Amino acid sequence: MKRGKLFYLLITLSLIFAACDKSDKSRNDIPNKESYDEYLEAKYLLVEYWGDEFTPGIDNYSIIIAEEEFKMSLGGESLTEGSYYCIDLYAPATEDGNIPEGTYTFDASDSGAEWTIYGALIMVDTDGNFITDEEGILFSEATLVIGENSAVLTAIIEGRSHYVTFTGKFAHIDSTNEGGDVIRQTTLINDVEIDGDAALFVAEQLEGSTYILVMVDNRLEGAGGSAIFMLDIALAEGSDTISGTYSVADETLSIGTYDSYGMWGSWYFTTDDDGDLGPEYAAIHSGSVTFVQEGDTCTMQLDCSDVEGYSIKATLSGEFISESFAPEALTKLFNR
Repeated sequence: MKRGKLFYLLITLSLIFAACDKSDKSRNDIPNKESYDEYLEAKYLLVEYWGDEFTPGIDNYSIIIAEEEFKMSLGGESLTEGSYYCIDLYAPATEDGNIPEGTYTFDASDSGAEWTIYGALIMVDTDGNFITDEEGILFSEATLVIGENSAVLTAIIEGRSHYVTFTGKFAHIDSTNEGGDVIRQTTLINDVEIDGDAALFVAEQLEGSTYILVMVDNRLEGAGGSAIFMLDIALAEGSDTISGTYSVADETLSIGTYDSYGMWGSWYFTTDDDGDLGPEYAAIHSGSVTFVQEGDTCTMQLDCSDVEGYSIKATLSGEFISESFAPEALTKLFNR
């Protein structure tokens, strides 16, 4: 297979077990670190769900267990320094795309049988270059135990024993959508809270919705190194201002989505110094936002969450510009 797909996340995003005892055997005891050549308490675990596209009738997941969160945008950037345990996992088909809990064992033939894994270790230096090659160093033995919010990998790699443990929320990518596009709903690993009084609000009224682009540091062109909100709201019919409260619950604030044409709905994201999409972004999944537009100024109170439950809060104020909603200053100009 499949080697190419196995490392799809690392190579392309740098853009997102014979039947065993299926009970959760995540260890509660802390193993003796001296018993292993390599011991890692990983801080990040990313799961990409493929459905049964490559293995009909059996769900396939690509997993990366990483020393630290790795910084990648949808367009793909170089990896950060560290160790990356890259695993293809095969499991009974599910309807929700969540990995079934239980024990998965290494299959050197990569047969795609249920409750098996296949994987390798990739290592990256401080400059983002591969210490190993891009295919990594293949496991010779391995067991992966998946719990509700945990994973424990034991592996033999080039004769050395590795013990890797992770506890917390798994980051998810769903690659089963019709277009085959990688969709990563969030890269957040912490709550976000932003305050500022130099924001720029740009409003554009479209058929059926209104997009509000909020640039935190008031840079219209480029917005490099900035934080930005893109919010899709449904105004009351006949509204000549964006003032009001909009929420996901009453469907006046659209959730964030992504397809081959780009990002849609409501998102929080950062940009890098070149103005490109940065490593931190999240689709708005729940919550509300309140705008108060007064002439050519605007304030915003946002209290939302991403799909993983991390909160995204912002209190911002600043200049308002729009061709769709002409504030008082522009109205006077137009009436001259």
